[in-house]
Amino acid sequence: MSFSPGGTGDPFPVSPWYGVLPALAITLAIGPMEEFGWHGVALPLVQRRYAPPWAGSILGVIWIVWHVPAFLLGGTPQSALAFWPFFIGGMAISIIMTATFNAARGSIVIAVLFHFQINDAMWPDALPWAALTFSLAPIVVVWLNRHAMLSRTGAATTILMAPADERSEFARRA
Repeated sequence: MSFSPGGTGDPFPVSPWYGVLPALAITLAIGPMEEFGWHGVALPLVQRRYAPPWAGSILGVIWIVWHVPAFLLGGTPQSALAFWPFFIGGMAISIIMTATFNAARGSIVIAVLFHFQINDAMWPDALPWAALTFSLAPIVVVWLNRHAMLSRTGAATTILMAPADERSEFARRA
């Protein structure tokens, strides 16, 4: 199996094509596990105190710090990336995921699918245009959704698997 992080070699970086199936299976498992914590618990808690862009930014910093050890270990996909484009991309994706999570009324499925989609070898590397695109996208998302994004009223604040009394309290407020 030939694998080229960043996809700069072959048009399709895995040969034969079905060699990508084990990697897809792993990403399908890892994304959901992480998202139960990131968007099932952490984001709703942070959004109880901060408006979505700030909550997404706070979660983005925590998420990036969580992934820093992968930059220090040889052989990981992150070890082949430059840190600052990863940082910019991670912050941007966190804000975009916050908007989609809230638009889906706190659906963890949206977060899982988004996470699965970004866990590929093409994720922002040191290309300047990728960092620029990833840094401009959340500005556009926040601006287009400014009424929902700049207020906590549209924020999903119910924790995944919240105690029954907390779920009923949220339902009374809604």
